[in-house]
Amino acid sequence: MIRLIATDLDDTLLDANSRLTDRTVRALRRAMDAGAMVTLSSGRMTEAMVPFAEAIGVNAPMILYNGALIQDHRDGRTYFSHAIPLETACAVARAVEEMGIYLQAYPGRGYFCRKRTKYTDLYESSIRVPCGELGEKVSDWMSGDQVKLLAIAEPGIIDDAQARLRRLFPTGVCFVKSKPRYLEIVREGVDKGRAIEALARELGVARGEVMAFGDGQNDAPMIRWAGLGVAVENAVDECRRAAARIAPKNTADGVAQVVEQMLDAGEIGGAAAGEGR
Repeated sequence: MIRLIATDLDDTLLDANSRLTDRTVRALRRAMDAGAMVTLSSGRMTEAMVPFAEAIGVNAPMILYNGALIQDHRDGRTYFSHAIPLETACAVARAVEEMGIYLQAYPGRGYFCRKRTKYTDLYESSIRVPCGELGEKVSDWMSGDQVKLLAIAEPGIIDDAQARLRRLFPTGVCFVKSKPRYLEIVREGVDKGRAIEALARELGVARGEVMAFGDGQNDAPMIRWAGLGVAVENAVDECRRAAARIAPKNTADGVAQVVEQMLDAGEIGGAAAGEGR
């Protein structure tokens, strides 16, 4: 019986316009009414996830920044936070800047870039939260630990940067793609798999009672850890290989289809119906 459903947002739960469909909302609410808990697990920051959590009525703490933070949007409680130490963050930022790659920094509230570019517009159009323009290098501006850094460039450039950065920083940080153009940079040991494991333990849910949905390289650890890992059809190969099941594409309400089928089969539930809502 599935008691906890964890799902990525972009290119998994959301449609091609980064929006929730009515069908998806209905399916997840049905799961919660059956007694299950639902969490969102994304590389996004809190401000960019709360609107979706509120629209669905999410009844469990959320996994943010690719697992660097677990926080309950309903009461503000933080379960854990693992930021990149300032010295390491500055060194990584300088390396990215020396490669001529656009960079965003996430200190825990808001996000910032040196100068707006087409990549700023691309990112903002997806998350609908404005970026702060610094007017100076990100590496010079940072004065504290960073929850996340995000490098954005064309796919081939990002692939090369990921390989080069992994060689330059073999320890201390982790470099993983969330989209073909997005290279997520978080503290070593941080990923969605470890985060969902910690959250399930906090909620008293066994591994076999967790179902997780995703599409990206950064989702693979979560998909792999879950008792039932599900990749949407549009997922990258690494995510698909980690999955036990393939759902229809995000543009076909793939998450909703799987949830509906399992609800109809009596495979999703939990404690008393509606608990936690």
